[in-house]
Amino acid sequence: MLRPERPRPSTGGFAKFVRIFGLLMTTLYIVLGVFLIFIDEQTMNLNMSQEFRYILGGIMILYGIIRFIKVYQTNTQKDKKRYEE
Repeated sequence: MLRPERPRPSTGGFAKFVRIFGLLMTTLYIVLGVFLIFIDEQTMNLNMSQEFRYILGGIMILYGIIRFIKVYQTNTQKDKKRYEE
């Protein structure tokens, strides 16, 4: 049976900031990982071996994905609790 839609309660300013900051940081980790993998050594001198850049870039991308999942789960759980109240 379908429930009637209730209006969502407004989120506080700080909660909205934390949500946006979490999403921004996950994006930053993923972009930094892609940057490390695909940057040309002649363009920027990072003083890193190619293998180290690939490993560090992969770790950054993986960490960004894990953080995104964590932020998404946290925010959807909070939204469900607010909706049920």
